[in-house]
Amino acid sequence: MEEKNGGKMLKNIIFDWDNTLFPLRKYWVSAHRKIFLELLPFDKVTIDEFMEQYIIFDHEIWEQIHAGKISVEFGREERVRLVLDYFNMPYKELFIKNFFDIYLTALIEEIEQDDHLVNRLLALSKQYSIAILSNGDSWEQREKIRQFGFNNLFPVYISDEIGLKKPDLEAFKFVLENEHFNAVETIMVGDHLGNDIIPAKKMRMTTIYIGPENHTVADYEFANLEACLDWLDLKTDL
Repeated sequence: MEEKNGGKMLKNIIFDWDNTLFPLRKYWVSAHRKIFLELLPFDKVTIDEFMEQYIIFDHEIWEQIHAGKISVEFGREERVRLVLDYFNMPYKELFIKNFFDIYLTALIEEIEQDDHLVNRLLALSKQYSIAILSNGDSWEQREKIRQFGFNNLFPVYISDEIGLKKPDLEAFKFVLENEHFNAVETIMVGDHLGNDIIPAKKMRMTTIYIGPENHTVADYEFANLEACLDWLDLKTDL
């Protein structure tokens, strides 16, 4: 179904992957809890206290990453060092170096196929052409897509594969050109204002933000993906 927005016919949707279609935060927490409990002693602190502080450090690290002050690779290691030092837990540097691979294996094992979401997106694809644009490592993202049940459903563009990373406008242009999408006829759905929403608006795309913030620069805002999909299913005039 084609929908109108200020005279524009909206025919296409580009979805972000992590924390938009795929609930990365949920699996991130469960995978970390699992491996921390397996590998660390919790005789002086509870796992809940440990995870609470780890999440605080993780947020601080990502602020530095987004500001360009540190690399993703360094940040992944540093957040583990910070939380272990905070709770005076001894560790070897080899543990820090290997930790992300251990976590990633646990994460992939935790993922369950979401048939409900798959069916909702397949139904939505009868109204719109759909593509996925994600930052990240090729193997990691492809495994998450496969485990979650999205393999071979829609065109997927991953920064590691196309050599372009959001918020670079060229990443959006790459998808638009390859899918033959007109920007003014396309909706961008994402959870990150800086990476997804602001650059998409610069491209003259209609934007939908999914997350806790209100009164953002996005054209539309929803607290979660289900609410967004409900709205897209029912809406006839954007």
